[in-house]
Amino acid sequence: MKVSRERYQHGSVRKVPRSQGFAWEFRFYITAPEGKRKLKVQTFDSMKYPTERDVRMAVEGQLSALNSGTLGGKVAATLGTIIDRYMTDEFPALRHSTQTTNKSLIDLHIKPKWQDVKLSEVTAIAVKQWMDKLPFGAASKVRARNMVSKLLDLAMLWEYIPVNRNPMELIRVKGSTKRQKQITIITPAQFKALVDALPEPYNLMVLVTGCLGLRVSETLGLKWADFNFDECTLSIGQVFTHGKVQNVPKTDASGNEIPVHPKLCEILKEWNGKQQHEHSWVFASVKTGSPYSDATILNNYLKPAAVNLGVQGLGWHTLRHSYKSWMAAAKINPAQMKDLMRHSDIETTMNVYGKTLTPEMRAANSLVAGQLL
Repeated sequence: MKVSRERYQHGSVRKVPRSQGFAWEFRFYITAPEGKRKLKVQTFDSMKYPTERDVRMAVEGQLSALNSGTLGGKVAATLGTIIDRYMTDEFPALRHSTQTTNKSLIDLHIKPKWQDVKLSEVTAIAVKQWMDKLPFGAASKVRARNMVSKLLDLAMLWEYIPVNRNPMELIRVKGSTKRQKQITIITPAQFKALVDALPEPYNLMVLVTGCLGLRVSETLGLKWADFNFDECTLSIGQVFTHGKVQNVPKTDASGNEIPVHPKLCEILKEWNGKQQHEHSWVFASVKTGSPYSDATILNNYLKPAAVNLGVQGLGWHTLRHSYKSWMAAAKINPAQMKDLMRHSDIETTMNVYGKTLTPEMRAANSLVAGQLL
């Protein structure tokens, strides 16, 4: 019986003449389903890839995938090997905001240091010494550690290294468990004063955010179809963040149905009647037809109005934090707080009970929204 041997391949790159200049050919083998090895050729434009090194860099991820099942591939694998496969297999499925954060972290910090380091040499002490030198705060260092940890988990999943305890679990970041920025909480009276001080439609954005405890990305992403004005309920179907629409909420729980105070329903229906466009967004920019920029509104309108009212450090998330504080002051059951905040983690709101829209939830929301309206 003939036993096939796993082969590690580097592929070959050669220069081929063209009518104008030259091109590169990258030649490699693949194993067909019937077990035969077939030669494949890819061509690269020399204008885009002027040197053989450029071509080699372009096919690195492809070679990593081809060699991932071979012993040689596993021995030679670096963290860069895992990064390339992560960018191909895992990265496209991430939310846009997560993609932006992770790609920046990988390109600017992780790849320059760890691209060519073998997986066996990515140790806890080596990563800790690297992290200690990063010009980051504690929270950013935690993100860097967690990204390396994720890559090592994937290396185990893809069988580049044996399944074992992830060494990143040994690294502790000093100060990471402490909140670095003081939370600003405003009173219902300050909230109403803020709404009164803002021009339309920014006052309505703040009113909706505060009365429903929404994240700003959820407020900006609201569509009229998300509201059931007959039942006075809201089910969030999308968010608007980093200039892009994400057609899924932040978490599964974020899309749960929540009650809307009848008076707020009337205000929104009145606002809908004022619209001079046919866009589906509740808060669409007249100029662009798309949702507004949260940072622009915050810096140009909310913060100046808050400072005039004697409130320092106000941000969009101040309204969500305050919403939770107002519920606590109204002695609302923690389980109802969790459902109204649409948290999915038990530690976030301290309790986990039903997820359905109940009369108790409506009564709880009315205690808060009634004060604000």
